[in-house]
Amino acid sequence: MHLSGTHACILGASSDLGMAIAHTLADAGIELTLSACSEQGINRITLAFPAATILKLDMKEIAQYAMTDRASELDGIDSPDYLIDCMQTDFEAFIAGAESSDVTSYMETNISGRAACLRHISRMMLGKRFGRCIFISSTAAALPNAGQGFYSASKLAGEALYRSLGVELGKRGVTSCSVRLGYVQSGRGTDFLEKNPQTTGRIPMARAVTAQEAARSIAFLLSDDAQMINSTTITMDGGLTACK
Repeated sequence: MHLSGTHACILGASSDLGMAIAHTLADAGIELTLSACSEQGINRITLAFPAATILKLDMKEIAQYAMTDRASELDGIDSPDYLIDCMQTDFEAFIAGAESSDVTSYMETNISGRAACLRHISRMMLGKRFGRCIFISSTAAALPNAGQGFYSASKLAGEALYRSLGVELGKRGVTSCSVRLGYVQSGRGTDFLEKNPQTTGRIPMARAVTAQEAARSIAFLLSDDAQMINSTTITMDGGLTACK
């Protein structure tokens, strides 16, 4: 596996999956810019990756700055070759019962903020005529459980943004794809699986994806060998969504 780029930016790097991706890329000699939205997350990635550039990014603020073209924390990102977008805030609610203010805040953070980040970083990639962007989506984009409607909507919106980026910029050396992960043995996924052990019985491979498996697959998708995988969504769920 060969990586022509030397610098990767990981949004939402303090998650278990983000950390696994960061370790995989660091082992490959890639320079890292890592972001988190909380002080706890910043402390976690700082301890694990002391040589990385660490940024605290508030996506809601970034979305608001973008409306007026004001400078934001995004200016701390210095021309990455790769973007891996693991960023996602937690919000589950029934559509009919959700508070309007919570819905607005969630969408502003996870759709408008993401769009502002992608716009900013892809412009830097255009200057080099090289870039690879990967969005971490979820099988809930297509098959949400009750209460996941807003989460599903934000994932579908993210997939649309990344798909369109590859269509628009592929000829200029900037490509993209999304990865729909099923149940992952990390973070909130671990808590859910421990409380619902019957869930793995629905997966043909009878287990969840590990964070390390996902990280290695994402590293491959960044590689030169995967450049023609563009403007599409790949599902990695052990066969879960192939079943009735």
